[in-house]
Amino acid sequence: MYLYHLASAIKFALGIAIIIITYTSINVYEDPIIGIALAFLGIFIAARGGSFYLFLGIQKLYQHKKTLLLMYKDSYKLSLLFGIYMVINFLLIVLGWRNKFIGILLLGGFVRIHISLFGKDQSHE
Repeated sequence: MYLYHLASAIKFALGIAIIIITYTSINVYEDPIIGIALAFLGIFIAARGGSFYLFLGIQKLYQHKKTLLLMYKDSYKLSLLFGIYMVINFLLIVLGWRNKFIGILLLGGFVRIHISLFGKDQSHE
């Protein structure tokens, strides 16, 4: 069970390290593709690692009947979905296509996927 914690902490630290290295070492005017690609990668990895703890805390508050291992597994799966959500948002911001409507639509899609995958009717194997 503690491997989930260890993997998430490593992902968060690695993502933050990639973002810091990209910010301090790469000139985005000379290498914009490399800078943007590393920023995408760093944001995805950091969001995936950090959101595990957020979702685990939320599940500990509201899912009292689940076993601890199921909460860890669900939080780990949700952190992947949240990382993808963050990358899509970052891409839309970089391209200049993000507005309130698209942001609300993406957030609604993320919540809908969350409900469909981890609703109360869903049985865990």
